[in-house]
Amino acid sequence: MTSVYLFAVLFSIFSCDLQGYVGAVSATYFAFSSLRIDCWSYECCLEGERKSSWVHNNPAKLDKLLTDRLFGQHIAYKILKKQLAGYLEDEAPEKPFVIHISGKTGTGKNHIANLIAQARYDKSLESKYVLKIIGTHDWTHLDTRTAQERLRTEVITHVRKCRYSFVVVDEVEKLPVGTLDGISAYLDINVQVDGVDFRNTIFIFLSNTAGNQIRDYVNAQLEAGRSRSSLTILEMETLIQNTLYKSGELEQSSILSRYQMDAFIPMLPLERRHVKMCAAELIKRRGNKCGCKSLKTQKSETECIESKADAVVAEIDFSGKFSRSGCKKVYTKVNLVCPLDKRVEL
Repeated sequence: MTSVYLFAVLFSIFSCDLQGYVGAVSATYFAFSSLRIDCWSYECCLEGERKSSWVHNNPAKLDKLLTDRLFGQHIAYKILKKQLAGYLEDEAPEKPFVIHISGKTGTGKNHIANLIAQARYDKSLESKYVLKIIGTHDWTHLDTRTAQERLRTEVITHVRKCRYSFVVVDEVEKLPVGTLDGISAYLDINVQVDGVDFRNTIFIFLSNTAGNQIRDYVNAQLEAGRSRSSLTILEMETLIQNTLYKSGELEQSSILSRYQMDAFIPMLPLERRHVKMCAAELIKRRGNKCGCKSLKTQKSETECIESKADAVVAEIDFSGKFSRSGCKKVYTKVNLVCPLDKRVEL
């Protein structure tokens, strides 16, 4: 009788454990399945090449975008192709990737940010994992301490949602001086800061501060007989760092003294041939709207694109060798030769 009773007790315990185990597995499977189902329809912080992934560290796609759509910027291309591509390939980077991009209006600072976003996120700049801060928008009235705290809060709140975040600070020179030091701890070699892992986050600071110095230096070198392509990463980075350390957003900054920037990218002033490349690329992307793609031969299509690109360049204002607005006005000027509404006759 005792043995029968003991068996009944053991069976009861085993049954409860089994039910609990099955319940736990079922709940886990349901939660995981729900997550995957949601990620088919809604953007999730899933990195990889699965169909349900929204984040892709894809150096090949970045390289193609840079090759096809970045013109006159051999230094930027080299830095992004080598340094950023290497960072994206590293499954366990030591620190976030941090770059400072300097140049005059229209040389392509925001364009590069857009290309990086296209390479990393299915939704490009519309991804909820892209945080864009504009220095002129509701920051200029703040004192440095308040601005630092606000920047820290916005960045850490954003990266906490997804470690594969992309933080873009545009017109960074308009922030109160010293603001960027507020996130200096997030840019270093750390596993976690305040419980958040920043190592897979990309930070880009876009600035006009050294734009005049870059333009004047490039012009002087071309006047002295140097080729544009002979300008090196080292000489341009030195020029930018010296300018930023003496004045601007990184004046006496710990970010410079602690060597937290991975690269300083100079956006070189654009010449006529580069503006024409911008126009031709946009005309080509517009396809049939420009009337070139429907032509019978490849040669005819190419000649059509060239002719329309020349017409666009003729509408751009130049100061000496360089476009005053870079490629910034190309988009609207292309409408003169490729009206979005086909019914418009020019």
